[in-house]
Formats: sequence, structure tokens, C-alpha cells
Amino acid sequence: MPHLLFFTSSEDQTVALGVAIGRLLRAGDVLALDGELGAGKTRLVRGIAEGVGLDPGQVSSPTYVIVHEYTRQIGRAGGLSVQTPLYHVDAYRLSGPDDLDSLGWERVIEGMGVVVIEWAARIASALEREPSLGRMRIQAEDESERRLDLIAPAAWRMRPEWGGLEAQATKPEQESGKGALPAGWARCPVTGRAVAPDAPTYPFADERAKLADLGKWLSGAYVVSRSLSEDDLVDPDLGPEIASSGPDH
Repeated sequence: MPHLLFFTSSEDQTVALGVAIGRLLRAGDVLALDGELGAGKTRLVRGIAEGVGLDPGQVSSPTYVIVHEYTRQIGRAGGLSVQTPLYHVDAYRLSGPDDLDSLGWERVIEGMGVVVIEWAARIASALEREPSLGRMRIQAEDESERRLDLIAPAAWRMRPEWGGLEAQATKPEQESGKGALPAGWARCPVTGRAVAPDAPTYPFADERAKLADLGKWLSGAYVVSRSLSEDDLVDPDLGPEIASSGPDH
């Protein structure tokens, strides 16, 4: 599933990111949103409402109202149908999926609107079968900076708005040590650059880095703690050059 990583350094940037996400969303989409108290979830939802074409002034923290339905428009041309509502759900006070029955959950999730759920982990099992489910986690890096990880269903990547959202994402090589790399990525041992799992020279950044690493082995810069044994020669992780050279080389 596509993964995008974002960093924002102000509330306005978080809202702007929400706008880009909102422009991507369609009726029937569900965004499961998690993060600590005060991380900026509701600000992100305000941006999403604007991106959908609704008045962001409607959006407030759900507080004691678990489900809000927003329909007041801001006259945005294009995008979603003017009849498309945004359902803003706060699952913080729910003890589990069983509590959803009393909230008219079937109407919320039936696909007529966009659904954004704060504290979604509390009702995770109720969302597993949703065909257009995206997941986002907001994490405070410091007082003002936020890290936002979005895991989207593959279908979202086919939409024209995906490119605009992707352009705002932080590339792994730009992270400067902020947080962990996306799942499956590796840090090149020579250049320090992030390398995608489908890169032809993985885990090296390129052929030059791969050759530089080989040069360190040949020059003796790398030292192994023992001699190669017969068992090492059938190790699938060793290259054919080592396997054919024998344990004395």
C-alpha cells in the first residue's frame, strides 16, 4: 500500500496538508486517524473539510458528540458532489466496536460521504473490511513540529490529486535523521541515503556505492571475525564470487 511521510512545523501547515488530503478523498473513503491528545488531529480535519469543499468553520473537536455530520459548503467548484457530507467521528469515549450500533454507524459508513475517525484504533476491528480505508498517524516531534504517516489504499494513488499530495511528502533521503524509514526501506551503508526496497542495487544507493563497498572488502577495510567455512559456501546471502572462491580466499 502506498506510504507517504509528512512533516509540518505549524498549525497552518497541518491545515494545508489536510486540504490536500481532502481534495483526494471521495464518497465512501474512510480515513482512520490516530495520535496523542493535542497532536493536531482536529486541525487536520478542518483542512480536510476545506479540501472536500465544506466550510472548515463547522469543524470542532467532537467532545461529547461522537459523530458530527458536516454539509455546509464554501462554494468550491469541481471536486466532490455538493451532496457529499463529511462524517467526523471521535472514538475516544468508545470502549470498542460494539458501541457503534447505538450511533447509527451503518448510516455513517454506508458510502454516501467521507468518513474521518479520530482515535480510530479503538474501533479498528470494525474498519478492517472497508475497501477504501486509509490510515494516518500524527506524532508530535517537538512543541510545533508534527510527523504524519499516511498509508493509503492503492486506489487512491490512481486519482489525479495524488500527485499534488505526493509532492508535499518528505522524501526518505530528506529526513535528516527524523524518525524511522518507511517499512522495507534501508539506509545505504556507504552514502547514508535511503533506498527503496525495489531499488536494483538494494540496499546500496547505486552501483558506485555497491562497488565502493566491495572495494572495502577487497582492500581489507572490512574485517570478519572468523574464516569462511564450508557451511558459508551454501549461504544464499553470499554472492557467487565468494561461493566459488572457496574457504581459503
